[in-house]
Amino acid sequence: MVTHDPVAAAYADRVVFLADGRIVDELTHPTADTVLDRMRRFDAKGRTS
Repeated sequence: MVTHDPVAAAYADRVVFLADGRIVDELTHPTADTVLDRMRRFDAKGRTS
């Protein structure tokens, strides 16, 4: 599944973050809060801030 919704992503066992087709980060056992927190760290080019 591909989504930008942290609540939907939290149903997965693992969340992989992509930027420009490349894996830039991942979470295991995600919650909506941890997914949203990690999403907020990325800028538009997928770099962590």
